[in-house]
Amino acid sequence: MATLGASIRDGLAPPRPDRSHGPAGLPLAGKISRTLIVGLSLMAVAVLGLLQVLQTSQVASTGFELRTLQTERTRLESEIRLLEAGVAERSQLERIRDEAVNRLGMIEPERNLRLSVTEPAPSGVPLPRRYVEPAPLIEEAAVPWWEPLLERIPGFD
Repeated sequence: MATLGASIRDGLAPPRPDRSHGPAGLPLAGKISRTLIVGLSLMAVAVLGLLQVLQTSQVASTGFELRTLQTERTRLESEIRLLEAGVAERSQLERIRDEAVNRLGMIEPERNLRLSVTEPAPSGVPLPRRYVEPAPLIEEAAVPWWEPLLERIPGFD
Protein backbone atom coordinates (compact mmCIF):
# COMPACT_ATOMS: atom_id res chain seq x y z
CA MET A 1 0.00 0.00 0.00
CA ALA A 2 1.47 3.24 -1.12
CA THR A 3 1.16 6.38 0.89
CA LEU A 4 0.22 9.79 -0.41
CA GLY A 5 3.75 11.10 0.04
CA ALA A 6 5.22 8.18 -1.92
CA SER A 7 2.77 8.65 -4.82
CA ILE A 8 3.59 12.36 -5.10
CA ARG A 9 7.30 11.52 -4.97
CA ASP A 10 6.94 8.91 -7.65
CA GLY A 11 5.03 11.45 -9.85
CA LEU A 12 1.66 9.88 -9.47
CA ALA A 13 -1.25 12.20 -8.88
CA PRO A 14 -3.51 11.56 -5.92
CA PRO A 15 -6.80 9.95 -6.84
CA ARG A 16 -9.59 12.42 -7.66
CA PRO A 17 -12.73 12.22 -5.59
CA ASP A 18 -15.77 10.97 -7.44
CA ARG A 19 -18.19 13.96 -7.78
CA SER A 20 -21.20 11.78 -8.45
CA HIS A 21 -21.24 10.66 -4.87
CA GLY A 22 -21.62 12.70 -1.72
CA PRO A 23 -19.21 12.71 1.21
CA ALA A 24 -20.60 9.44 2.53
CA GLY A 25 -20.40 7.80 -0.88
CA LEU A 26 -24.13 8.42 -1.58
CA PRO A 27 -25.13 9.75 -5.02
CA LEU A 28 -26.05 13.50 -5.14
CA ALA A 29 -29.80 13.49 -5.76
CA GLY A 30 -30.34 17.29 -5.60
CA LYS A 31 -27.85 18.40 -8.22
CA ILE A 32 -29.10 21.85 -9.43
CA SER A 33 -27.89 23.28 -12.70
CA ARG A 34 -26.74 26.87 -13.05
CA THR A 35 -29.38 27.70 -15.65
CA LEU A 36 -32.14 26.70 -13.22
CA ILE A 37 -30.68 28.95 -10.51
CA VAL A 38 -30.27 31.86 -12.94
CA GLY A 39 -33.80 31.33 -14.28
CA LEU A 40 -35.33 31.26 -10.78
CA SER A 41 -33.44 34.39 -9.73
CA LEU A 42 -34.55 36.22 -12.90
CA MET A 43 -38.15 35.21 -12.25
CA ALA A 44 -37.88 36.48 -8.67
CA VAL A 45 -36.54 39.82 -9.90
CA ALA A 46 -39.35 40.04 -12.48
CA VAL A 47 -42.03 39.32 -9.85
CA LEU A 48 -40.57 41.94 -7.51
CA GLY A 49 -40.50 44.47 -10.35
CA LEU A 50 -44.11 43.69 -11.24
CA LEU A 51 -45.19 44.13 -7.63
CA GLN A 52 -43.43 47.49 -7.48
CA VAL A 53 -45.13 48.66 -10.69
CA LEU A 54 -48.54 47.56 -9.41
CA GLN A 55 -47.99 49.34 -6.10
CA THR A 56 -46.85 52.52 -7.86
CA SER A 57 -49.88 52.39 -10.15
CA GLN A 58 -52.23 52.00 -7.18
CA VAL A 59 -50.61 54.94 -5.39
CA ALA A 60 -50.92 57.10 -8.51
CA SER A 61 -54.61 56.32 -9.01
CA THR A 62 -55.35 56.92 -5.31
CA GLY A 63 -53.52 60.26 -5.54
CA PHE A 64 -55.59 61.24 -8.57
CA GLU A 65 -58.82 60.40 -6.73
CA LEU A 66 -57.65 62.36 -3.69
CA ARG A 67 -56.82 65.41 -5.82
CA THR A 68 -60.25 65.21 -7.51
CA LEU A 69 -62.01 65.00 -4.14
CA GLN A 70 -59.99 67.91 -2.77
CA THR A 71 -60.93 70.03 -5.79
CA GLU A 72 -64.59 69.14 -5.33
CA ARG A 73 -64.37 69.97 -1.61
CA THR A 74 -62.76 73.35 -2.32
CA ARG A 75 -65.44 74.18 -4.89
CA LEU A 76 -68.24 73.23 -2.50
CA GLU A 77 -66.70 75.22 0.36
CA SER A 78 -66.48 78.33 -1.82
CA GLU A 79 -70.09 77.83 -2.91
CA ILE A 80 -71.14 77.55 0.75
CA ARG A 81 -69.31 80.80 1.56
CA LEU A 82 -71.06 82.59 -1.31
CA LEU A 83 -74.45 81.32 -0.17
CA GLU A 84 -73.77 82.33 3.43
CA ALA A 85 -72.78 85.82 2.27
CA GLY A 86 -76.02 86.08 0.28
CA VAL A 87 -78.09 85.01 3.29
CA ALA A 88 -76.28 87.48 5.55
CA GLU A 89 -76.83 90.30 3.07
CA ARG A 90 -80.54 89.57 2.75
CA SER A 91 -81.06 89.18 6.48
CA GLN A 92 -79.94 92.65 7.47
CA LEU A 93 -83.39 93.93 8.34
CA GLU A 94 -82.22 97.35 9.48
CA ARG A 95 -80.50 98.01 6.18
CA ILE A 96 -83.59 96.88 4.28
CA ARG A 97 -85.80 99.12 6.42
CA ASP A 98 -83.52 102.12 5.87
CA GLU A 99 -83.53 101.56 2.11
CA ALA A 100 -87.31 101.23 2.07
CA VAL A 101 -87.77 104.49 3.98
CA ASN A 102 -84.99 106.58 2.41
CA ARG A 103 -84.69 105.32 -1.15
CA LEU A 104 -88.24 104.18 -1.85
CA GLY A 105 -90.05 106.71 0.34
CA MET A 106 -92.06 104.17 2.30
CA ILE A 107 -93.53 105.04 5.68
CA GLU A 108 -94.71 103.06 8.69
CA PRO A 109 -98.44 102.25 8.61
CA GLU A 110 -100.67 104.43 10.78
CA ARG A 111 -103.09 101.66 11.57
CA ASN A 112 -103.02 97.91 11.22
CA LEU A 113 -105.71 96.25 9.19
CA ARG A 114 -106.40 92.59 9.83
CA LEU A 115 -108.23 90.39 7.36
CA SER A 116 -109.29 86.80 7.72
CA VAL A 117 -108.92 84.62 4.64
CA THR A 118 -111.12 81.58 4.20
CA GLU A 119 -109.21 80.18 1.22
CA PRO A 120 -106.74 77.38 2.02
CA ALA A 121 -103.08 78.11 1.46
CA PRO A 122 -101.57 76.86 -1.81
CA SER A 123 -99.71 73.58 -1.63
CA GLY A 124 -96.52 75.12 -3.02
CA VAL A 125 -94.96 78.54 -2.71
CA PRO A 126 -96.09 80.61 -5.71
CA LEU A 127 -92.95 81.92 -7.36
CA PRO A 128 -92.27 83.31 -10.81
CA ARG A 129 -91.33 80.65 -13.35
CA ARG A 130 -87.80 81.94 -13.72
CA TYR A 131 -87.10 80.96 -10.08
CA VAL A 132 -88.72 77.55 -10.19
CA GLU A 133 -86.95 74.63 -11.77
CA PRO A 134 -89.27 72.50 -13.85
CA ALA A 135 -90.04 69.15 -12.26
CA PRO A 136 -88.54 66.22 -14.12
CA LEU A 137 -91.05 64.09 -15.95
CA ILE A 138 -91.40 60.68 -14.41
CA GLU A 139 -92.62 58.08 -16.79
CA GLU A 140 -94.91 55.47 -15.35
CA ALA A 141 -93.55 51.98 -15.45
CA ALA A 142 -95.33 49.74 -17.89
CA VAL A 143 -97.76 47.49 -16.06
CA PRO A 144 -97.41 43.84 -17.01
CA TRP A 145 -100.49 42.27 -18.61
CA TRP A 146 -101.03 39.88 -15.73
CA GLU A 147 -101.20 42.48 -12.90
CA PRO A 148 -104.76 43.67 -13.71
CA LEU A 149 -105.86 40.04 -13.74
CA LEU A 150 -104.36 39.43 -10.30
CA GLU A 151 -105.95 42.60 -8.90
CA ARG A 152 -109.41 41.25 -9.79
CA ILE A 153 -108.88 38.12 -7.71
CA PRO A 154 -109.78 38.66 -4.01
CA GLY A 155 -106.74 38.56 -1.73
CA PHE A 156 -104.24 39.61 -4.46
CA ASP A 157 -104.50 43.35 -3.93
